[in-house]
Amino acid sequence: MDANTEKLVKAGTVPMRAELPKIDYPVPPRENMKLILEHKKPLWVPVMFAENTFCQCPNDGERPPLTESGKDWFGATWRFVDEAGAQMVPPETHICPDPADWREKLIFPDLDAIDFSKGREEALLQYDNSQKMNMYVMQNGMFERLLDIADSEEVFVWLATEPEDVIEYANAMADYKIKLIDKVLDAWVPIDFVAISDDWGTQRAPFMSPAMYEKYFFGPTKRLADHIHSRGKYVNMHSCGKIDQLVPYIAQLADLWEGQPMNDHAALKKAHGDKLAFTINLDGKLLEKPDVTEGEIVSAVRRAIDAYGENGGMVMFSMGTNPFVTEIIMRETFEYSRKKYA
Repeated sequence: MDANTEKLVKAGTVPMRAELPKIDYPVPPRENMKLILEHKKPLWVPVMFAENTFCQCPNDGERPPLTESGKDWFGATWRFVDEAGAQMVPPETHICPDPADWREKLIFPDLDAIDFSKGREEALLQYDNSQKMNMYVMQNGMFERLLDIADSEEVFVWLATEPEDVIEYANAMADYKIKLIDKVLDAWVPIDFVAISDDWGTQRAPFMSPAMYEKYFFGPTKRLADHIHSRGKYVNMHSCGKIDQLVPYIAQLADLWEGQPMNDHAALKKAHGDKLAFTINLDGKLLEKPDVTEGEIVSAVRRAIDAYGENGGMVMFSMGTNPFVTEIIMRETFEYSRKKYA
């Protein structure tokens, strides 16, 4: 495991993926994942981190590399926080404290001047998609980008008082992201699906009402998602927080939603499962117990599949942060769901 991955593992941000167990899949995992994304009954419940490859183009400057501090190509300053295993933009470094100044201070990069193919040949050796799907993460969605460049109090005042300005900003950001994903798809490694990452909620509720979300961000985000679909790629919507009220919009945008456990996934899957697949997490506290047993993990996996895996539409998101936990989750998820779906 390299030093960067080890930093994220220690922080609990990503699972430990060294020495993954060998599983005798009946078809390549990419074919099973296609069934999930096309809302058909799969052969088994896929494990997100093990059965898909996450790839990032190093020439995409939306953020510094995930375990590093530095500036992105907008000029925002990111600081990696070891305790959190993640990056943040310190408020004192905001480049646009008043979001109304976005036209002057949020300078979009000249994407035509960037060589997105640089390093492609070496990357192709790592990102072969013959067995697994390659997923590309588009970081810093149009709402989240505001919180990276401006003071949050000012952002929410601006949203409430300058609707036309906000809509113009959101469409400008959508235009930029559409051009960016075209550059990546045309010049980088083969991509199968794209994660649009834009966090819309806190632990308790969305940052904005459904009406405000629909007015400002749904249309531009749908333009981006529709464009990705038009390129023959699937869309994964990553959005943290308790955002049950916004999931009806996600069902119109994406094929898969990476949602957090504070949402009512059972009710949401019942309402939208014909159009949207869901990632499901196991109890993190259980998986991190020093003395957790195989029986406890097996029971947790089975309960999750029984609760959320009926007729497909479920992707296992948890893998744990040590080889013992990872192996049990992977094997039990595959074996139990394989029998269930058979």
